[in-house]
Amino acid sequence: MIMTAVNKWLTDDEIERSKERTRNNPQRTRIHHFVPQTYLRRWTEDGGRESPVLLTELVTGHSDLKSPEEIANGENFYQIIAADVDPDDEPDLWFETHMSRIEDAAARWFRTLDDRAPGKITDPNFAENLAVFVALQSQRTPRARAADLNISAALQRFGSRNALDDRRVLPIICAALRIPYSPSRHYQIIDEILAQPTFSSDAKSTAIDTAIKVWRNHITPHLAQRTWWLATSDDPLLTCDEPVVRIAGPGKPRNRPPDFSNTALVLFPISPHRLLLATQKTQLPTPFELTPDETRGVNLEITSNAIEFTYELPGDDIAAGITVPPLPPFDPSTASNFWEAVLPPPTRWAERADAPSWPLQRWTAN
Repeated sequence: MIMTAVNKWLTDDEIERSKERTRNNPQRTRIHHFVPQTYLRRWTEDGGRESPVLLTELVTGHSDLKSPEEIANGENFYQIIAADVDPDDEPDLWFETHMSRIEDAAARWFRTLDDRAPGKITDPNFAENLAVFVALQSQRTPRARAADLNISAALQRFGSRNALDDRRVLPIICAALRIPYSPSRHYQIIDEILAQPTFSSDAKSTAIDTAIKVWRNHITPHLAQRTWWLATSDDPLLTCDEPVVRIAGPGKPRNRPPDFSNTALVLFPISPHRLLLATQKTQLPTPFELTPDETRGVNLEITSNAIEFTYELPGDDIAAGITVPPLPPFDPSTASNFWEAVLPPPTRWAERADAPSWPLQRWTAN
């Protein structure tokens, strides 16, 4: 499936509508959720605002019941405010407003999937909407923020021109900036990018702007070209604070997560018994009901992908039976070149002899 038109939520008109709503709203929300409450409520008993999910901290193994309002959030996490950012052009919480509007729509999309039989999602508009939400979720978390801040720090450390003059890096940056890349124009493109004004000298504001560009111009178009599927499971699924999970194919290394451009599967749990998959394949073998072993493998992968916490339906007690290694130390400031500095951090299974096989290999094997 290929995007034949720009999805509504990516358009300048809808973004301007979110900006105008922010301009006209004197209230300022201080606590911002990097995993939406509407999503987390799908792991409560009744979907109510006060109903809890079961939270488990991976480092300690401690579990507790918490309402979605209390978890997966940060103070002013999406606020764009800096001395060199015009507050009229960039209202401070417009991105938070825009995400909230998409979340409201996504709640309806997921309710639609609750009533669907598992299998291929054939409606291209519906699949594009799912791509918009999943791509957005991938770029709004603390892990994504840290990656964007690492890029800014690496550009300062190694110099923008030296960083851009890498034929592995520049095509990725061009995709985020909507610039067609051509090897014959490599150095001309570098000059064009360097001539553009920077968004802000403030690192946080620039990181948010980068996340927006990557979401609109790179990850969403990529995911919209994939084929989307719905799988179900009799045994329960959990979710986590980093719920967009990239899966490589059989035999692929586990030291770092695969890039969106070459990952075999993108997994996104949408309820305790339903799982979204995005794949580069146009056909997958049936059935689309996970076996108990497959569900265990998916839950292990979701847990491995977490930053700090898993979330599940109270009473399922999935995390209590899962043990994963700690995240390895990661210090990009010690990198010897720009490429090393912006690599994603190692996974929990980096250099581990007991690393599990990638799950769902019946859908990833050639």
